[in-house]
Amino acid sequence: MKLKSVSLLSAAGILMTYTINVQAQCDVKYTINSNWGSGATLSVDITNLGAPKTTWELAWNFSNAEKISQLWNGTYGQTGQAVRVKNAGWNGAINTNQTINFGFNIGYPSGSTLVKPVEFYLDGMKCVGKISSSVSSSKSSSSKSSSSIISSSSSVLSSSSSIISSSSSIRSSSSSLISFSSKSSSSSSSSSSSTPVLANCNGNNLTYGPRLLRVLTREEYVNSIRDLIGVNIETDLPARSVDLLLADSRINGFANNTQETVDKFVLGGLSKLANNVVNKAATNNFSTLLNCSGLAAEQCAIQFTTQSLTRIFRRPATDLEIQQYRELFASANTSEQITAALGVALGTALTSPQFLYRQETGIAVNDIRAGNNAASLPSQTIDNDAYVLTPYELASFLAFTYTGSTPDAELLDAAKNGTLASDAQIEKQVDRLLNKTSTRNHLGKFAEQWLGTETNGPGLYPVSLFGFNTTVDKSMREELQGYFNHIVLDEAGPFSKLLVNNYGIVNETLINYYGLGNVTVTQDKFAKTNFPSYLRQGGLLTSGAFVASKSSLTEPAPANVALAIRNRLLCQDAYGPATLDAQNLRANPFWQVGYAYQNLDAGSRKRTQDQYNNPINSAGVFTGITSVSDGTTITFTNAEDLAQKLAPLDAVRYCFVEHNFRAAFGTGTKTFDPAKAGAVTLSAAEQADYACEKDRLDYAMTSNGMSARAMLKRIGSLSAARYRKDRSQ
Repeated sequence: MKLKSVSLLSAAGILMTYTINVQAQCDVKYTINSNWGSGATLSVDITNLGAPKTTWELAWNFSNAEKISQLWNGTYGQTGQAVRVKNAGWNGAINTNQTINFGFNIGYPSGSTLVKPVEFYLDGMKCVGKISSSVSSSKSSSSKSSSSIISSSSSVLSSSSSIISSSSSIRSSSSSLISFSSKSSSSSSSSSSSTPVLANCNGNNLTYGPRLLRVLTREEYVNSIRDLIGVNIETDLPARSVDLLLADSRINGFANNTQETVDKFVLGGLSKLANNVVNKAATNNFSTLLNCSGLAAEQCAIQFTTQSLTRIFRRPATDLEIQQYRELFASANTSEQITAALGVALGTALTSPQFLYRQETGIAVNDIRAGNNAASLPSQTIDNDAYVLTPYELASFLAFTYTGSTPDAELLDAAKNGTLASDAQIEKQVDRLLNKTSTRNHLGKFAEQWLGTETNGPGLYPVSLFGFNTTVDKSMREELQGYFNHIVLDEAGPFSKLLVNNYGIVNETLINYYGLGNVTVTQDKFAKTNFPSYLRQGGLLTSGAFVASKSSLTEPAPANVALAIRNRLLCQDAYGPATLDAQNLRANPFWQVGYAYQNLDAGSRKRTQDQYNNPINSAGVFTGITSVSDGTTITFTNAEDLAQKLAPLDAVRYCFVEHNFRAAFGTGTKTFDPAKAGAVTLSAAEQADYACEKDRLDYAMTSNGMSARAMLKRIGSLSAARYRKDRSQ
């Protein structure tokens, strides 16, 4: 994957340029033409070795206190040591292998040594000269980062009723550079348990996942703010505050921000949201994050930079980051000023790329061999172009994969102490995470994304239709999530029980809605309840949320049901014939399976007649099981019968594993986005690696009584979780 470069303006007015191992096919020649001891004339030649450009921007950092006084053949901006030069109106186009030139004069302190910049970034991507592949083995581009925080100096911190505001008093930090690197303690080599002979695996050889920089999804951001700061964005802040966040991309049904970046427009909303979060946290004296009561500014700064930043950044802050954030407290003397400084520091951190992006980039194998101890090598042979996640990156991957939130203290301690290296150590943490309430909430959302029940549910329909209202809508969604968690986490039951059972997890609202008679529960709490024969059977495939989400105003829509069965249950990535003959769907082998649900109304209650009192016909033949065109068939009489016949199929179980892999790694095993064929292609090597990991997950399930929990547990110790490569996304 080609990693991203983004520029962010933080809540404190700090410009952050964030780049990690993004590689531009360009070359820069930086020439000192004349030097008179306190000034110099220089020229820069940019050779474009990649695709043609229509505009360009070159960025670098000076080494000393150089100051540009004049520049020709371009326009420029300079803040501290950071320089950005853009094309003039007439020289923006650079064809492949073409070179353009600009020059400038500088002044610098007399007696200083004029040093050429080490790195240049063209349009946000590091120039690495001619490269033979998408992988760079240079230490500077793989183990180090070049995120910088560059700020203009302004007035000292002053307290105000609003901790973070748009006033100039917030922009209080000196120019400096903050690197974005993964600082961690070394750990022992990780080990892998013996792997069974699997069809798509080459013994116990390592497989590799994609290197990723993921913008936090809305769920991940909201959960992280709650767990870090104690502010619930959905209940503690003004209505619709969550809409200030970047809207999640949806790839094959799942929230997926692996291809997203935070631009200045998105950052505007994030800054406003950070302001509101900080102001709310200030009403409780930031007590969830840290306690600076009675502390001097320096002591509060130390506590914030050594403890709070570790939690916010999901790794220890670097020395440069610590220095930068401590400067925010430098002019604070009174308790009010310390509180204001803390608010500025927190607001800055919450709008930093270190917080907004999940980093799964790792340390280059060659760098580890050269002595970089931020990560350790496995006992197996590892490819030279691979990267190893640091313990902190792995802790972050585990936390977001299982809980949808930032790592807790125990995970961060494990990363710090080197006890997140072996399979056994990882599985111990995963077992703990699987028992957390946050995991239940996160997996419940996974279930909804898997089955496509987040939209088009009963809440969109008029109250008069089948008694649908917001209470029923909410209860149906909670029923689906609760049932998923009960089977997977509480019972560790077989996968087939997810789809078919004789009971549900319902509350009083649904007992009345489904017509369960004399069944009672306590204070409308959800409880395991047996479904009598006159009611439809339990299981996700006949749940109220699933059926309602596939329904028209009055009944399940055959086309919606057919697509859900084929794509969410069987991963066929099929969208049906180009023309949809609404009058003759039943006669089409692709759509006929959708009629199985005609024995249920839009609220998943049994019926024998439609809304016009016509007898219903829910029998048919499902053609094309492992693929649309394989010719295999299943006969069915109704929705319950179809669910019972689908539940034990290997193809259905294997598709469930595929969805779990996609949710964890941000890509499918064969395609990134099946709805956009060719937009992002997976190489043969990627497909082979991912197919092996999918086999390993399926083996974890089949060798443990078809337990979905066992499969989920295995994700954390997969080779692809710890070892990564630049992929094609």
